[in-house]
Amino acid sequence: MLIRCFIVLLFCATAQAAKKRVQPVVEKLLAPEEAARTMQVPEGFNVTLFAGEPTITQPIGFCIDDRGRLWVAEAKNYPDKKAGKNDRIIILEDTDGDGRHDVRIVFYDKLDYVSGIEVGFGGVWVMSIPNFYFIPDEDYNGVPDGEPKVLLDGFGTHANAHNIANGFAWGPDGWLYGTHGVTNWSLPGKPGTPKEERRRLEGGVWRYHPVRHEWESFAVGTTNPWGIDWNDNGHAFICNSVNPHLFHVIQGAFYAPGRNRPTSRYAYERIETIADHLHFSNTKTIRAGIGTPEEDLVGGGHAHCGTMVYLGDNWPDEYRGDVFMNNIHGRRINHDRLTRRASGYAASHAPDVV
Repeated sequence: MLIRCFIVLLFCATAQAAKKRVQPVVEKLLAPEEAARTMQVPEGFNVTLFAGEPTITQPIGFCIDDRGRLWVAEAKNYPDKKAGKNDRIIILEDTDGDGRHDVRIVFYDKLDYVSGIEVGFGGVWVMSIPNFYFIPDEDYNGVPDGEPKVLLDGFGTHANAHNIANGFAWGPDGWLYGTHGVTNWSLPGKPGTPKEERRRLEGGVWRYHPVRHEWESFAVGTTNPWGIDWNDNGHAFICNSVNPHLFHVIQGAFYAPGRNRPTSRYAYERIETIADHLHFSNTKTIRAGIGTPEEDLVGGGHAHCGTMVYLGDNWPDEYRGDVFMNNIHGRRINHDRLTRRASGYAASHAPDVV
């Protein structure tokens, strides 16, 4: 689950990593092909453009099905919450194995404020705020078998455009997991559920069972997490859009910062980040250092999204089990190395991979 907010790229490795790099100054917006060519990666890696504009527009999330196809959620309306039902889901496929898509299907194009997607159990699971939908496609032929079904409603967008429910991923326990920002708190429930029977959902992690159709809060806290993934032990990790950037997530736990959340005001203690470092240089004003050499050296600043714990065997062994996350302001993919510490983990800064 690498990117979740992205230009779609393929990363390949044939040798060991990596040297420190200085981020180039961008004088103008680059075409997708040119952007891929200018990306700096460790020795032995290369970057291939799989898809770019105008094939995809404002992609905010994707997943890969068992045929190797990319299902992409396009947030065409973002950040205009009143732009209408223009967001869509497209399917991209590479049939000849050249690393670039050659088949493109528009699966559904009447979504509103889409922010998450996953495929499984005979259809597509989509967060399209204020609703959480299931769009049936039993044979996955790229044509919906019916209209979207609202599984849950009540997801919030009242405070701002970005602290929203997002970032779907299937957990090792079979539940569908999502992350959620703090300021746009939600009151999820099945359609028609009275307000007094709904449970308030604030920043943190939530999950939904695809067979029993139950939802529950999994963990509370952080600020604006975007993306969740698991390591070989089934332990979950999320990246936080703003400071600090990485947490080891345990069911039922409360995480810093507290922010006077009504759902956790009586928590005795909140668990801190596992990261032993920050990706920004000015600790008083986190945006002050953007673009400076000092901030480039420590990781490029924030905001983070798209957590991936690398469990593959194509990259060098030294990367396995480490955490990778996109850094929007830093225009890079950060790399944190995990080690065990006491009953949990510590994350240390490693060289960026892009």
